[in-house]
Amino acid sequence: MTRFSFARVPIIFALLATVFRATGLAADAAPTFVPDRPNVLTFPAQEARFVRFVILATSSGQACIDELEIYAPDGKTNLALAGSGAKAAASSCLPGYPIHKIEHLNDGHYGNGRSWIAAGDGIEWAQIELPAPAKVGKVVFSRDRDGRYQDRMPLGVEIRVSLDGHTWRTATRVKAAGFKARGRFVSVPLPQPLTQEGLVRYAFLCEREAWGRIDPGDHLSPLRVERPALPGGEPYWGRIARLDSLTRTLTHMEEMLQRLAAKGLDVEVEREQLAELLRRQAALAKAAPPAPDADFAEAAETPTAEESLYLEARLAKRNLMFRDPDLEPLTRILFAKRHPYLASHNYSDVLDSQFRPGGGICVLEIPRPQDRLDPAGAKLTTLFDAAAGIARDPVADFAAAKIYFAFRPAKSPVPGQDCYWHLMEMATNGSGLRQISDGPFHDYYPCSLPDGDLAFISTRCKCRFLCWRPQAFVLFRMKAGSDDIQPLSFANLSEWTPTVMRDGRILWTRSEYLDKGANFGHTLWAIRPDGAHPELVFGNNTINCYMNGREVPGTREIVCTLVSHGGDHNGPIGLVDLGRAPFDSAAVTNITPDVTPQYDMNWLRAGCCRDPAPVSRDYFLVSHAPADRWGLYVIDRYGNRELLYLDPEMGSMSPTPLRPVARPPVLRAQEPPSDLAEGQFIVTDVYRGLPQVARGKVKYLRVCEEVRSNLDRTPNGEFRKDHGPDFMDFYASPVHKVNGPFGWPSYVAKASLGLAPVEDDGSANFYAPAGKVLYFEALDEDLNEVQRMRSVVQLQPGELRSCVGCHEDRKSAPPVRATIASRRAPSRLGSSSWGAEAFSYEKIVQPVWDAKCVRCHDANDKRGFNLTGARDGERVPASYRTLISGGWVHYFNWGYGVRHQKAESLTFGTVKSKLWPILDRGHYDVKLTRDEMHRIKCWTDLNCPLWPDYTYRPDRPGPEAKAMPPKR
Repeated sequence: MTRFSFARVPIIFALLATVFRATGLAADAAPTFVPDRPNVLTFPAQEARFVRFVILATSSGQACIDELEIYAPDGKTNLALAGSGAKAAASSCLPGYPIHKIEHLNDGHYGNGRSWIAAGDGIEWAQIELPAPAKVGKVVFSRDRDGRYQDRMPLGVEIRVSLDGHTWRTATRVKAAGFKARGRFVSVPLPQPLTQEGLVRYAFLCEREAWGRIDPGDHLSPLRVERPALPGGEPYWGRIARLDSLTRTLTHMEEMLQRLAAKGLDVEVEREQLAELLRRQAALAKAAPPAPDADFAEAAETPTAEESLYLEARLAKRNLMFRDPDLEPLTRILFAKRHPYLASHNYSDVLDSQFRPGGGICVLEIPRPQDRLDPAGAKLTTLFDAAAGIARDPVADFAAAKIYFAFRPAKSPVPGQDCYWHLMEMATNGSGLRQISDGPFHDYYPCSLPDGDLAFISTRCKCRFLCWRPQAFVLFRMKAGSDDIQPLSFANLSEWTPTVMRDGRILWTRSEYLDKGANFGHTLWAIRPDGAHPELVFGNNTINCYMNGREVPGTREIVCTLVSHGGDHNGPIGLVDLGRAPFDSAAVTNITPDVTPQYDMNWLRAGCCRDPAPVSRDYFLVSHAPADRWGLYVIDRYGNRELLYLDPEMGSMSPTPLRPVARPPVLRAQEPPSDLAEGQFIVTDVYRGLPQVARGKVKYLRVCEEVRSNLDRTPNGEFRKDHGPDFMDFYASPVHKVNGPFGWPSYVAKASLGLAPVEDDGSANFYAPAGKVLYFEALDEDLNEVQRMRSVVQLQPGELRSCVGCHEDRKSAPPVRATIASRRAPSRLGSSSWGAEAFSYEKIVQPVWDAKCVRCHDANDKRGFNLTGARDGERVPASYRTLISGGWVHYFNWGYGVRHQKAESLTFGTVKSKLWPILDRGHYDVKLTRDEMHRIKCWTDLNCPLWPDYTYRPDRPGPEAKAMPPKR
């Protein structure tokens, strides 16, 4: 056990000197940093073994340094050279580029070809550990002394020094000419020495600086759109966001007084305190206008009167907030200490993370004397020491008797195998520790279920995340006290953060982008604990991604982190109002508006939040980095936030109140026969939700499958972890080699499992296979696609699922009548001539061109309309390249960064392909049979995949090989 307690020294803000002056920072004119010459930073000489070069801002993108040098004040010997025994380290490193490595920081070679590039564009650092303590007074750096590259230049830097690598002090801080604060740059330095009072002041100043840079351009910004504080309430956020720091603090305090008084608290003392603060603010305004919030604070020796009043008001508001009885659950907080992962994608923390050991599973106990929360007197207990690896995602069961978490050792216990995250269990006092999962799989995000079982996320699906390189991981379930593990999800993309809802279902995040761009499909779903009835809760066709969703007590809201496709799961905290439609961006309120959501591959590493856990209707426990260090905060839906705990050396993540909570109902499932491999779908009326489609037009539902990319098993028993920089060569269509005016066709293999009949009243009733990723297409009598699902559905064995219509309003109810399809037995899917296996263009479509077209349209076609099956050097048949590149068939764009939107009926696929008007009006004597038409139309409406599997493209048959004939 370790104990946490800061000295409790009275705060007199007006008498505190700034850290800049205390560390010797001069206020001279800004220097000029240049990329192709040495840039020299000098500071008062001091003893150090560790020298850290912190990059606060760059000219553009991730920082790059080709060499980092360290000298004694008057010395000419570079103490940082690896050849002299010095060691380089860094906060991160851009993955996949051998010329950009951490060891290049001090290898004695200059130039971009032997440089270090950070993985992110937030606050990053490079560090040199000297062989022994030495007197240092000068740091020299450059970006590319060969003079070829000028970008990525550090422009705001801080030099920190340490004797032990744990206790740091700032030697100098420099803002260079051309500096411009970008993104989440936060300039407030950590206090020295580290005291509770100093950290609280640090948090206040970071908050003031961040709120001064709310982005007015973001679609959720309160400077652009208005939002209430409570669903259906009066407009709130636009007013709050436009206030200066002091006025906002006093306004928040006044409104907090009203809320606490309504809860029965005596707040007269605080009312008088507020009145005095308002009087002093008015007097200050008469004397001089308030100074604007700075984006690079360079305070004077004594804080300004406005800053002193702001800090005093913030402290008063903090003390008031901690009186709220709703914060009582924060007296015990379970959380993990760990370093950030720094993964390149939100789904790649199993592949390219920063696997830095240290930290552990901790409990923070905060006393509440006189009914006021007192973080200054908090005690920290380490239940599990993760010095030998990484611990993550702790959760307690409903009785708060057991704690589950995942642990990844730094050294594999199995010789020849990788290190894996496995699930661990212990009592809430740290006793009874045991490992409860094993094998060559990553198991994490445990979630205690009402019946005592455990849900979790795992790579046991043994498939690849289809749009990039790593393994995928999806939702599983483990029976209590056994190794009986079953999949709840059959997805072919990754999933995250399960929690249990009030009704007993599991709420979790899924990544899915069926026939859509890859960067925006991370949405909130719910599923029964037996894996039945997964359904979208919120997020399709919105541009944000949603992570770590949890229900908010007493409301129809979900609190979550608004994340991006790239990097760690960091961002602002959002409240989603489920009283609105599940595709309505107006349902989302950013309750940390100083944190701007990121999109596509951008992601935040500083000045952001993550891992929200509701404390009450209005309060949320979160992990927040006010600058570049992650601490525990409590925030509310009104914009207030208060620091509870911060360890500058180790991030504090995944906090939850550690207390017994009501157990949700146990949703019992009927056990299906063990040999059953299918379920049943009932559709009431396909025309519900398709107003553009005339009744009687839809005759069939095509049941389609997204085919998984199964992992190869390696000789040592593991499964393939990575698909390398040439990952696109493992796609089912070579979109990097063949694309067209509509973008990328599907790079996921597809299968048409068969057709189900649609009755005259629009109803359908049919069997479909269980355990697969399915979706439906509505077809007319000529097998043209009328509408398509661009989200997925699945069945557990024996499951019966039904829907009201096709793209109908989620709030609509089915008609109270028996449909035609419901009065008969379920249909078996009608098979096609080529069967139900994964669709192969060369086996199924190419024979049609061979039989009807290639006698005219071959390699000698003067217009280049080559429909032969001859493969080129890239393994692509000529006909496929002709049709895709020429835009002859229409498909949805699978390209990266394509934002999602609903597609109206009859606006895509076969009916929009310019190939069919030519064939339909008679193209010379060509007459296609119904089967031949079906082959072409089915391929088109599957979004034009080429291959039926994920074989490495260079290993596929080349130009000399013949296309295989279709199966009969």
